Amino acid sequence: MHKVISLSYNIDESTPVYPGTPPLSIRKDKAIKDGDSCNTFSITLSNHSGTHIDMPRHFFDSGKGPKDYQAHSLACKNPAIVDCPKRPGDVIEAKDLAGLPARKDADALLIRTGFYKYRSSDPWSYCNNNPLLSPEAAHWIRRDLPNIKILGIDTISVSSKAHKDMGRESHRILLADGGHGKAPVLILEDLYLPSDLSKLDELLVFPVFNADIDSSPCLVIGVIHD
Repeated sequence: MHKVISLSYNIDESTPVYPGTPPLSIRKDKAIKDGDSCNTFSITLSNHSGTHIDMPRHFFDSGKGPKDYQAHSLACKNPAIVDCPKRPGDVIEAKDLAGLPARKDADALLIRTGFYKYRSSDPWSYCNNNPLLSPEAAHWIRRDLPNIKILGIDTISVSSKAHKDMGRESHRILLADGGHGKAPVLILEDLYLPSDLSKLDELLVFPVFNADIDSSPCLVIGVIHD
């Protein structure tokens, strides 16, 4: 027996996005009430809307994007959830992660800051004053957790509006091919990690788009074995 849960948010017109990211817009193309045979809509959204996965092409022109990853490469058999409580504007440092009980064999590290609670209660802070990951912490992940292929976080980004340069450097460290002699670490942002989720046995990531782009909104599924 196993339990399957969604760790990704639904995307709608109220979805919070990183500052400067265009919000989702919906246009009705056909309407039965107007005499059309059916109802259809056109949707315009950024590929960094909602729960999404950043891939190497996000910061490297020669890097891989959604079309370059097969389903099996985005499946993790040993995901680890670690609690690293942070307040608005805090920085996640290497020392914060070094003291956490993350398994050395983990292939996905999911950092639960608790900041996901601001997503509905204070969306401005969620988008503009979120905790971020320091470059030193990014180096620590790549160096000390050798099997990690996906990093997830319950904030709008591993970067922040207040510390863009620091956040960009953390992205580059994680997404660089060959960094610390290893494959890139993909980044799951705006991830749903509720406080009552104590463990995961599997993590499955399904990008929405399979196109020549840098990143994609995604469906993230957690599996818990009973």
